[in-house]
Amino acid sequence: MKPSYNTTLLLDHLNTAVYVLRLKSDETLNFDIVYANSVNKDVIGTDLRDLVGTDFKTSFPELFETRLPSLYYKSLREQRTVNVGEVEYGDCQVSKNTYVIKAIPLSRQEVMVTCNNITRLKKAERELIENNIVLKEKNRSLEEFAYITSHDLQEPLNTITSFVEIFKDKYDDILDDTGQMCLSYLENSAIRMSNMIKGILHHSRLGTNVTITQVNLNETLKGIVEDLQIMINEKKAIIQSASLPTLNGCEVGLRLLFQNLIENALKYQRKGNQPKIIIKAEPQENGWLFSIEDNGIGIREEHQKKIFQVFQRLHTDESVYRGTGLGLSNCMKIVKVSGGKLWVKSTYGKGSTFFFNLPNL
Repeated sequence: MKPSYNTTLLLDHLNTAVYVLRLKSDETLNFDIVYANSVNKDVIGTDLRDLVGTDFKTSFPELFETRLPSLYYKSLREQRTVNVGEVEYGDCQVSKNTYVIKAIPLSRQEVMVTCNNITRLKKAERELIENNIVLKEKNRSLEEFAYITSHDLQEPLNTITSFVEIFKDKYDDILDDTGQMCLSYLENSAIRMSNMIKGILHHSRLGTNVTITQVNLNETLKGIVEDLQIMINEKKAIIQSASLPTLNGCEVGLRLLFQNLIENALKYQRKGNQPKIIIKAEPQENGWLFSIEDNGIGIREEHQKKIFQVFQRLHTDESVYRGTGLGLSNCMKIVKVSGGKLWVKSTYGKGSTFFFNLPNL
């Protein structure tokens, strides 16, 4: 059955190879090629229009080593569409590729076959799988490296800290002001280095072995406020929060995220300023948009992207603003692992608002 002129025009504009076969023999499951659209050459690699009038046995003998003829025959006998699925095929006329094939009966004797070449897609899929395997191996190696390095570096630091304690206990009265100052610098540096090493290990492990549960963020916030109560009381801080949702996520990660952002809002304040922190949550199509607003010292525009990088500290005075430079980097990692985004809007000298969205996993 040859398609009409209008049908032929339509089939020629498809990106799918379409050809029509007429059953020639029930015994050998051989078919005559009676039609092929113009794009079949691009999809299959050979122009079936040149083979119209020939049969499969003559033109594609190797095809009978596959299950295709029997499935085409099945479509005719049962008068239903048969989704053949993915087939890898190649011979002397057709280059080896992966195709998705479907057989649709047109009559008791004729079947229309649609064919899509998915070779590039399969190659990309294989490459993606291979890259994921390599990436997982690299992440595992980095985590092991971070652990080994952290463990090995802690040993000499423990020795330094121990000797500092010995000097303070035995020679405190002997050391002059310069000696006392040097010893204090040494002690503070050792403590800071120890915290940074622990921070590296913690940062490397974020996002691994994640357990997803229902998390009531109101309860999470209540626990954070209790933990930070001493700092809140000292600064006479005001924390206002709208009702927060219960969502599916990593309880530990979400607690770290909120705690880091709230603690920073309390910490980075002008001297004598009363901190005011406002926490909001707005529903979105696939999750929630959160904001944590403060009236702190703010962040210069040129620094607003740097702050999410590892060890990027904008304030070097440890006596005023203590930290390792890992807090916001950890927040970014937690949000990314959760499938969301984290960003900041800030006016230097007036305060900052950190925004992040989280899908309901």
